[in-house]
Amino acid sequence: MLLKPFTFYLPITLSEALTLYASLEEVRILAGGTFLLNSLKLLKRKGTKTPQNILSLRKIDELKGVYLEKDQLVIKAMTIINDLFASPSLVDNFRVLKTVCRNISTNPIRNMATVGGNLTCRYTWTEMGAVMIALGAYMHFIGKDRKEAIIPAEEFFNTGAKTDKIFTHVAIKRDKTASIAYRRVRKNSDVDVPLLAVCVKTNFKEDHFTNTRVTVNNGVTFARRDFILEEFLNNSSCQNGVAKEALDHLDTSIYDTRSDDYKKHMFRLSLKNAIIELVEKQKNV
Repeated sequence: MLLKPFTFYLPITLSEALTLYASLEEVRILAGGTFLLNSLKLLKRKGTKTPQNILSLRKIDELKGVYLEKDQLVIKAMTIINDLFASPSLVDNFRVLKTVCRNISTNPIRNMATVGGNLTCRYTWTEMGAVMIALGAYMHFIGKDRKEAIIPAEEFFNTGAKTDKIFTHVAIKRDKTASIAYRRVRKNSDVDVPLLAVCVKTNFKEDHFTNTRVTVNNGVTFARRDFILEEFLNNSSCQNGVAKEALDHLDTSIYDTRSDDYKKHMFRLSLKNAIIELVEKQKNV
């Protein structure tokens, strides 16, 4: 057998899922299954203890969907990646999510994997986290006590992406004036796993960078912001030399963590090209 025996639960409502989650011991939540099942196989091969109970959220319709609500985008946790990609709601600052969705693995995987699974799987290299931080997203959870907790994506990943609650949805404020550039480098041509990713979001005001967020996924630690680069950009104007100069204002601890010379180079090239893209977009406005 590829997996150790476990009891499988398939609730059809969130209320039923919460009741089960509160009553079961040694339980793991199954979203799309692309991460958890591989993890369980690995634990079995290592002879490590695996959970006795698996609680699947696949049949809960109230946890699926993407829609605009007033001034924000709501993405339910069990929305599959391809459904998010196809959503007509991905406009303005949400458009970057199309690029992220298309980068994720293969089409069969994108037809199984969910937004919630990508954000809460606790693999450091997954791509949604960096972009959610750049967009200033808020993650919504419901606990066993049925109380809601709302946590900024940045805080969630800064504290190790741990939770004992059920993730229900993510909400992102709409920003029609934001300018966003995203770069991603894969590890190799055979396995489409990201080596690194960077996302730069800013609001230009009279050709000056403002409200800039630079979020970095180094594949080793959870996605985090480069506050040193943000400060430099927020004190800079939209000029040709800013991208090159920006490379002298980096929090090197982010980019140099378990990085060889190639990876360090690709970080700097990705950041430079992202900033150049933003500058060129602004000059063409």
